[in-house]
Amino acid sequence: MVPPSDVEEALSAFAAALNESSASSPDASILESKLSGPDGVVTALLPKLWLPQTDPNNSLSILVHLVEAFPKKYMNIAASAIRRDIEHNFDTTKMDTSEQTYEVCDALILALAKLLVAPNSDTQTGIATDAHAALLALCKWDNHEYHKSNTCQKLFQHLATLWKYLEQQQKDKLRESSTAQMRIAALMIDVCLLGGKEVALALSDDTGGVMNKLLHLALAFPNKDPLLQMTALDALEVLAVENKDYPMTSERAEFLLGNDELHSGLLYLIGSSSENVEFDPINGYAALRLLTEICRVGISHNGGVLESTKNKFYSLLESFQKALHALEPRGESERLSYIYAVSNLVASCATSTEEMSKSILQDTTLLHGWLSLLSRSSQPKLKSAILSSLSQVIEPGIWREEEDACTRPSDYISLSLYHAFGEANNQKDPTECLLVSAKSPFVEERLGAYNVLRAMASRGCCVRMLLLYKGEDGNSIFVEWLLNQDNEFTNEGRQAKYNIVQSLLADDNNIEGLISTKAFREMQLWMKRGPAHTTTVPWDLATE
Repeated sequence: MVPPSDVEEALSAFAAALNESSASSPDASILESKLSGPDGVVTALLPKLWLPQTDPNNSLSILVHLVEAFPKKYMNIAASAIRRDIEHNFDTTKMDTSEQTYEVCDALILALAKLLVAPNSDTQTGIATDAHAALLALCKWDNHEYHKSNTCQKLFQHLATLWKYLEQQQKDKLRESSTAQMRIAALMIDVCLLGGKEVALALSDDTGGVMNKLLHLALAFPNKDPLLQMTALDALEVLAVENKDYPMTSERAEFLLGNDELHSGLLYLIGSSSENVEFDPINGYAALRLLTEICRVGISHNGGVLESTKNKFYSLLESFQKALHALEPRGESERLSYIYAVSNLVASCATSTEEMSKSILQDTTLLHGWLSLLSRSSQPKLKSAILSSLSQVIEPGIWREEEDACTRPSDYISLSLYHAFGEANNQKDPTECLLVSAKSPFVEERLGAYNVLRAMASRGCCVRMLLLYKGEDGNSIFVEWLLNQDNEFTNEGRQAKYNIVQSLLADDNNIEGLISTKAFREMQLWMKRGPAHTTTVPWDLATE
C-alpha cells in the first residue's frame, strides 16, 4: 500500500505539470508507477472529489484530464469507481449527514454527463450506465437532503447543452448521436420521477428545456428516424405510468393532462380525424399506449390539476374517442392495445363531466368493439383482457387496494356498462354471459369473469341483481355456481371466488335476507376459513 504522503506528493507533482501551459500533456506513466497503475490512480483521486474545498491538487481536473487523454485506459475504470463511491457515500437510506458534509461541484456533474455521450460509450454501454446511475444517485441525495434540486438544475442545463451539441453532428455520426440523445432522455425522465420540482425544471427554459427536446424528437412530423421516435415515445410513457416508489405529482399530472404539443402530436400519430391523417403504421400503437396511460392519469389525478388543464384533458378525450373509431386492430398485440385504450377512455369519460359520460355511453360502436367476446372464441387471453378491463372501469377500487381512494363512476354508469356488455354479446343477459365465461375450460377467461363479478359485488346497487339471478331456464343460479367449489381447481381461481364472497359480505350490502340461511352461513364460514375452504354440502337448495 502506498503511504499517504507519497500519494499526495505524486498527485501534487502531476497537478503542477498539468498547470504548466508549456506542457501539452504530463506523463501519466510516472503517476501510474507510483500509485500501482490506473486503478491505484483513480482510487487515490476519488476521496477528494467530494471535498473540493480541501483539495489543493484539484483531483477532479486530474481525473478529467486522464479520462479525456487516455479514454481506453481510464474511462471505464473511472465511471465504475465513481458510481460505486457515489452509491456508497450518497445513499439516502444510510448516510448520516452529521458525520460528513459532502459537496457536489458543477464540474463533476458536467464530467459525468459527458460520459453519457463519450466516444467509447457507444461500444462500452457500461460507461454510460455507470454515469446514469451516479448522476441519478446525486439527484436523489440532493432531493432528499436539501429539497432544492440544485444538482438537478445544473444537470439539466448540461444535458440541454450536450443535446444541442449532438443535434449539430454530421450525418455520418447520426446513429451515435441518436443513441446518446436517448441516454440523455432516459436520465432526464428518471430524474423527473423524483418529484414535481424536477419536472418543472425539465420544462423550464432556464435549464434549456430538455423535456421540450424530447417532445420534439417524439412528435415531430415528418420524422426521418421512426425507430428513434418510438424510443422517445416509450421514454415519455415511463413518465405517465403510475409508480409506487415515485407517485404521481401535480406537476407531472399538469404536464401530461395539459400539454397541447404532447396531445396534438399523439393524436396526429393515431390518425386524428381533425387533421385528416392516417394511423401511423410504425409508431401509431406506441402513441396509443401513451394516450392510454394519460387517460389513467386523468382518472386518478384529474381533481388535483387546474381547471384549464381539465378542459384541455376533456378536449383530448373527445378527439381520442373520434380517432378510435377509425382504428382497425389486427393481431393479438394490437387488439390488446385497443382494448386498454377504449376501456381507459371510457373510464376517463365516465368520471369527468355528465355530457362526456352520456356521449361515451351512447357510443355503441366503440362499446361493442371493446366488449364483444364473439370474435375471440379461440382467444382466452383477449377475453380475459376484455373482462378485466370492464371490471376496472366498473369498480376501480378493487385494483387499487393499497392506494388512496380513487374516483368511481356512478351506479348508473356502472349498470349501463354492464348491460352494454350483454348487448355487445348477442343481446344476452350480462350475468348469463359472465357465468358462461366463469365455466370456461380456460383459466384466463374464468379469472376475467371473476373480476367482473367481484366488481359488481362491490357495487351495492348490483348485489341484489346477482344474488337473485336464476337465468332464463332457472338453472344458471348465481349463488349455486359461487358456492360450488368443485368448479374451480386452481389456487388463483379459488382466491378470486373468495374475493367475490368477501365483497358480497361487506357490511353495507346486507345480503342475509336475499339468500337462504344455509347459503349465508356457508359464505360466512368460507370467509372465516379463507380461500382454501371446501364444502361437501350439495347446494341444490341454496336459494330456498
